[in-house]
Amino acid sequence: MENGDGVSSLPANEPDRDQAAAASAVAIFPQVARLGPRADTADTSAPADTSMVGDAEELHEQWAAIQSTFVDDPRGSVAAGAALVSEAVAALVASTKDRERGLRGEWDRDGVDTEGLRNALRSYRDLLNRLVRL
Repeated sequence: MENGDGVSSLPANEPDRDQAAAASAVAIFPQVARLGPRADTADTSAPADTSMVGDAEELHEQWAAIQSTFVDDPRGSVAAGAALVSEAVAALVASTKDRERGLRGEWDRDGVDTEGLRNALRSYRDLLNRLVRL
């Protein structure tokens, strides 16, 4: 729907494209329980995903609250949205680095057999696939 100045506006409870993209980003790592990997590329032997940036439902609720303030305070709404996304990105980067360190710890030591190395390579492949889907 258009608000008269040529700008589309959405009701607070209807996600926009940026929100959908953010939800997609939330869903790519091993700790994203609610969203999880795409069914056609999921590694069924991997543990269930949970969020590395926080609770997806809570993030959506925060976004809806921010979006609902736009009419009364457009600049404040955008600033709050930017801050929320910035926090989510920082959490995602930190979680990704933690995951990478964990993977390295699985194989970068003496005594790891070929099966351990094979599993480590699979884990790296899964992480890369999740990163590519961002």
